[in-house]
Amino acid sequence: MLSDLLVNVSILMTFIFVWHQLFRKSPLKLHSPLWIKLSDGILAGLLGIILMHYSIATNDITILDLRHVPVAIVAFFGGIVPSLIAAGVISIGRYMIDINFSSHVALFMMFFIGLGAGILSKYLTLGVWKKWTVILLYTQLIFSIALYIVSPIYSNVLYAAFLHVICTVVGGMLAFYFTLYIRKSSELFFKYREFSRIDYLTGLYNVRTFYHYYDECLKNARDNEVPCILVMMDIDHFKKINDTHGHKAGDEILKQLADIFKDNLGNEATISRNGGEEFSIIYCGKKIDQVIDITENLRKKVEHHPFKLNKTDHIQLTISIGIAQYDREMNSDDALYQEADNALYRAKEQGRNHTVVAEKIPVS
Repeated sequence: MLSDLLVNVSILMTFIFVWHQLFRKSPLKLHSPLWIKLSDGILAGLLGIILMHYSIATNDITILDLRHVPVAIVAFFGGIVPSLIAAGVISIGRYMIDINFSSHVALFMMFFIGLGAGILSKYLTLGVWKKWTVILLYTQLIFSIALYIVSPIYSNVLYAAFLHVICTVVGGMLAFYFTLYIRKSSELFFKYREFSRIDYLTGLYNVRTFYHYYDECLKNARDNEVPCILVMMDIDHFKKINDTHGHKAGDEILKQLADIFKDNLGNEATISRNGGEEFSIIYCGKKIDQVIDITENLRKKVEHHPFKLNKTDHIQLTISIGIAQYDREMNSDDALYQEADNALYRAKEQGRNHTVVAEKIPVS
């Protein structure tokens, strides 16, 4: 009997791992979309059915297992909807085994487990482990009451009931710990992956991601003759701003400038902070005259935008812009970058707050 219940725990852990791999990008939460709650509820129900098929028989009509644990898990993370769906799927699976008094009791048992666990998850304001313990013990209580109802002589199944409580607590705690562990691991994975791509201060792409999209755009231009345009931008006199108002104020200005870029450049632009006060935009597939218009409008918006230093003070600033487009005469991957950077340098030489286009622009 003990070995059979240990099999339940093993199945529980294995299924949770596979389950998490399927939904690692959209983990179940109280405010998840309905389709995620439906999917997780169905999967939890299927797990409950599998656990029933590896159960331990205590008499001719009663079976014990850990089917209530996956219901408790989806209730904890997703609330009432997935737990009731899981309970319904498990009830259908129980009727597929046989139809008798025990299966009728199991129907009501799963309903009260699903409903109660979902309500407890939504309204309990305890810590994570305390809340889980309450939900797990509640589901076990309902299960034990159902076992008492279906057992002709309850004393005959006391040993099984005792083992079931032990395995529920041990298996439930292990399953929950494992669930938290793999959810946290995935959360950290996606977080660190995002950090490796995003500039921590501005929320724009960092220089590493810039080069990824830069190489991708160049390849597309060479292979498919799609226009690849690079825009380099630099804040005018930014060192003076830092020296006068401090680096904290400078950081705030960088964040506000990044917000202007995001609000005005749209999804077609790949915007990066390449370091310090230097930014870049990659356009893949856009015509040069369109890019010139967009960047000129952007330069004017920056020029007239009041940048806040604190609650009362603000300053005006300008940016210089250099634009270059890839052509087949460029003999290296760095050539486009160098052209745009040279155009930016000429914009600075012309007195700043200018947009300069590289001289070598392909004739369309």
